[in-house]
Amino acid sequence: MGPDDYLPLVPVAQSIMQDLTTLAILTASSLGTTLASAQEWARFRGPNGSGKSETTGLPSSFGPEENLRWSTAVPPGHSSPVLGEGTVFVTAADEQGLAVLCLARDTGEVRWERRLERARTQEVYRSNGSATPSPTTDGRNVYAFFPELGLVSFDAQGKERWKLPLGPFFSFYGMASSPILAGDTLVLLCDQQQGSFLLGVDATAGKVRWRTERKGMIESWTTPVLHPSEKAPEAVVVFGSCQVCAYSLATGAELWRQGGLGYTPICSPVLWDSKDGTLLFTSVPFHAERWPMPTFEALSAERDRDKDGKLTKIELAGSGLDQHFGWVDANLDALIDAGEWSLVSDGMSSKDFGLVAFRVADGGKGVSELWRHKRGLPYIATPLLTGGVLYLVKEGGMLTTLDPASGKELGFQRLEQAGGYDASPVAADGKVFLASQDGGVVVLAAGAEPRVLGQCDLDEAIHATPAIGGGALFVRTEQALYCFARNEKD
Repeated sequence: MGPDDYLPLVPVAQSIMQDLTTLAILTASSLGTTLASAQEWARFRGPNGSGKSETTGLPSSFGPEENLRWSTAVPPGHSSPVLGEGTVFVTAADEQGLAVLCLARDTGEVRWERRLERARTQEVYRSNGSATPSPTTDGRNVYAFFPELGLVSFDAQGKERWKLPLGPFFSFYGMASSPILAGDTLVLLCDQQQGSFLLGVDATAGKVRWRTERKGMIESWTTPVLHPSEKAPEAVVVFGSCQVCAYSLATGAELWRQGGLGYTPICSPVLWDSKDGTLLFTSVPFHAERWPMPTFEALSAERDRDKDGKLTKIELAGSGLDQHFGWVDANLDALIDAGEWSLVSDGMSSKDFGLVAFRVADGGKGVSELWRHKRGLPYIATPLLTGGVLYLVKEGGMLTTLDPASGKELGFQRLEQAGGYDASPVAADGKVFLASQDGGVVVLAAGAEPRVLGQCDLDEAIHATPAIGGGALFVRTEQALYCFARNEKD
């Protein structure tokens, strides 16, 4: 064949090349969308647990009759919603069992709901539940942790990919730490009254890559963060009872630990990449301020009827302590002795509480304390750092703002929504959103002395932290999931 014989094939080749180019662009676009979605709000408190989103156009005023895009009834659960590629994932639990739900982000339609049988039933304190840990997603697949089952993953169509049985867990108040994704490794913290551990799992196959026993560590309810935040992470930073530690993401080996912190934390750690380096924040309130504990001698003198030096649940009936008996009874022998009581009372009265700022050493080889703040500390809600301001919301609607570099108090105000705050504050578009247990959501203009922009009362209890993405705010109540977005006519 001569050169002229190939001329008829040129248009065909050009068409094929054009189709391949288009396919490549569409594939890259789809991949980019997936990766963007995975970065948007893919885990508890969004990108690396920061509580911040880059989205804009969020409404300042909203409610059941205003700027409501949709609302969908969902089964009960305290877990927070996370955002996938055009989807919203939540977990739930009721009398029929455990559930993972996938909803369309634009309409709220339930695309699928997958029910799971409990491997066991574990009674926990009434303020917790069987679906408190939030799921996580890579944009398409979803990963969920149920203390009564273990870890489970579903694909975008709701097909089960794998299941990893875990437990039973020994935690009177129940488990709350959420799984997080780091590349193809799923990380889960399982701090409990006995046998605490950190787990690294192959996110594709559901096989354990490593398991690190956290010897001497007792229960906590925090979710880890990754370090570094902005590039390929190398370490998992874990805030547990009295200590914060870092572990190798590749092997699970402990890299460093820092003590001198408060007892049984609920607030998760926060990382901040400032101009002066990376700062780490941990927060634990003074537990004895909320619940002072008498000495064992004083309590025994009043309650130890048979004078055997031990206390039963019957002997503590009516004291209020009987409702928390399983928390103190560490060996589960239905008796509380002086040693068990001292372990808890010493932790509750520890003076090592506070919001503590650490500087992370170059290379992430350790931390050094910068400052410690001991006023207005939240009990459950993780602090928020946005726009160079730290926000702390305490029960009673008490909001404190701090300078993250120095710990200097910048402002204080009492919000009209004066109930408890389980949900952590979140921020985007120059706004801070605070959701109270009573169902009220306050919108603040971000700043050292934030002003109220709007308020919403959903009249339904809120325990979950809202999610933000695509110009919308997603709020989960005990009864429904709401999507609020600015009305296109506005």
